[in-house]
Amino acid sequence: MFGLDDLLRLAIWLPVFVLAVSVHEAAHAWAAWKLGDPTGVIQGRLTLNPKAHFDPFGTIMFIISVLTGFGFGWAKPVPVNPHNLRNPDRDGALIAFAGPASNVLQAFFWTVVLAFFASLFGLFPGSFRYGLEPIFSFLSQICFAGVFVNLGLATFNLLPFPPLDGSRILRLFLPDHLRWRYDTLEMTGLGFILLLILLWTGLLSFIWIPTRLLGEWLISLAM
Repeated sequence: MFGLDDLLRLAIWLPVFVLAVSVHEAAHAWAAWKLGDPTGVIQGRLTLNPKAHFDPFGTIMFIISVLTGFGFGWAKPVPVNPHNLRNPDRDGALIAFAGPASNVLQAFFWTVVLAFFASLFGLFPGSFRYGLEPIFSFLSQICFAGVFVNLGLATFNLLPFPPLDGSRILRLFLPDHLRWRYDTLEMTGLGFILLLILLWTGLLSFIWIPTRLLGEWLISLAM
């Protein structure tokens, strides 16, 4: 059974996740547009409106991950037409990189917001500050979620498993005779299946270690 603490954590983390993936996907659409492909813009993906990026299964997976500690979430991928790109391999990698890069920037943004709240809280006298502690604690939890969700999304999406962004980046550095073999992992869905298996078995749990360490470091700077 899930308790009140679990529901409160979900109420904090889910909106942060929705914002994080919305910015992530909008960044893909923006990068593709700037590199010559307007497909995402035409389909209404250059927006922060969560409805445009909503993926039911990815959202459910995120909810499960918050409540159980296993798995992660995602949004609906932005479509890219490589025929509109001047250099499909290079530009495809740049478009892919835009998503995780936006999450890293968001993590720094939440760090700055946390530092602002911490500094503001410190300006109040001790007796008055005591009464504000619940409010500061709640705002801090939102900022913590912003840091860790975005760092987690960046790390997760940089994994070299199709269809994640990391696979597009890795593909750029593969020799031609290996690229088509690598592409079959996405076309057949094997890459996604393998990713889910590795996540649910915990074999990829090591990737969260740098995420946790970096997140804790950023929070320590802010506090």
